[in-house]
Amino acid sequence: MDTLIARAHRGNLNALFVQVRKRGDAYFRKGVEPPASDLLDVPGHPNFDPLSYLIQRAHTANPPLEVHAWLNTFFVGQSSEVFQLYGDTWGNLKFDGGNDGYGYLDPGVPEVRAYTKEVFMEVVRRYSVDGVHMDFVRYPDGGDWGYTQISVDRFNREYQRTGRPQPDDWQWSQWRRDQVTAFVQSLHDAIVKTRPSVKLSGALIAYGSGPQSDADWVSSRTFTDVYQDWATWFRLGYLDLGVPMNYDRDSSPKQQTWFRNWTNWEKDHQGKGHLLVGVGAFLNYPEYTIAQIRAALAPTPAGNRPLGVAIYSYASTSLYGTDDFYLAPLDQGYLPRQPYAPDTNPKALADRAAQFNEWFYTALSTPSTYQDPALGKVPTTPVFLKPAPVPQSG
Repeated sequence: MDTLIARAHRGNLNALFVQVRKRGDAYFRKGVEPPASDLLDVPGHPNFDPLSYLIQRAHTANPPLEVHAWLNTFFVGQSSEVFQLYGDTWGNLKFDGGNDGYGYLDPGVPEVRAYTKEVFMEVVRRYSVDGVHMDFVRYPDGGDWGYTQISVDRFNREYQRTGRPQPDDWQWSQWRRDQVTAFVQSLHDAIVKTRPSVKLSGALIAYGSGPQSDADWVSSRTFTDVYQDWATWFRLGYLDLGVPMNYDRDSSPKQQTWFRNWTNWEKDHQGKGHLLVGVGAFLNYPEYTIAQIRAALAPTPAGNRPLGVAIYSYASTSLYGTDDFYLAPLDQGYLPRQPYAPDTNPKALADRAAQFNEWFYTALSTPSTYQDPALGKVPTTPVFLKPAPVPQSG
């Protein structure tokens, strides 16, 4: 965590979004769920609380950094305590009754929303976080989810219907969107009443080519597949920060267009919230990530800009910062040039990834170069020349 703070300073960044809930577990001690397994035996620190430590270090750093606690929302995994206890009635199901082994909770179950809100609110009440971040605040991919008996019964009572609605039933689709929106609104209202300075943010789906009209939006996979109506959340002020996951490859002309279509739509539809454009550095060569950041920060033809960008991810800052592309030949086919290293044994790849991830923060703020196996030295132009202003709470 000390290294994380030092790198953020080197890159002139001002906020950290740190994952503290993966699968119904906790990287903090003062909560309603069990600690993550790798917190059970920290040598010399049996009660170590990483969230508390990071907040203290980040807030007293010079300059200080915001800390946003990132929690997976409705995805908890089948091995989690909550799913083991309540998965039979709370676990999200497909039309055929299966769950594909995912371990999602169904937002159409009121008890799921109440429990999940309490998980978030314990962080809000007991830690001096600057924000809480909802990931997986949606249904699973596919459009064919939400069929717990509780949800189907509630839907049928509300609309005086019987049986099981078809996945593409428009009334059922809107009902499922409303369940996710109800959770976001309830959590937002609870935070405002408890600690109004805490910002609520969400990881927002941005699949495919991107909308260019309202009609495009309501036919997008975001709206019709995962039932995440974040345009409404922005419009009604349920989000303080929205983080669309614009994870596209700038090396692909098609995906380059997708990125710019989506980000223009987002900048023009941020409503009462503030937009942080999510950039998928893990999919891009470093110079392409910097190009995406510049495009994200530029104004739209209507003159709208985002509040900033969120770079994903700390663990994998470029194509070179992971061994994914070496181990997945199908993924390699998407790239115009392969990021092969001279030595492709696992340890060498891991060492090389670590070096690239360390260097990335220098490239954000300082003219630099990196060594590409095909091109030799590749120059990069910095995008954050001065430290970003420290955000004001509230």
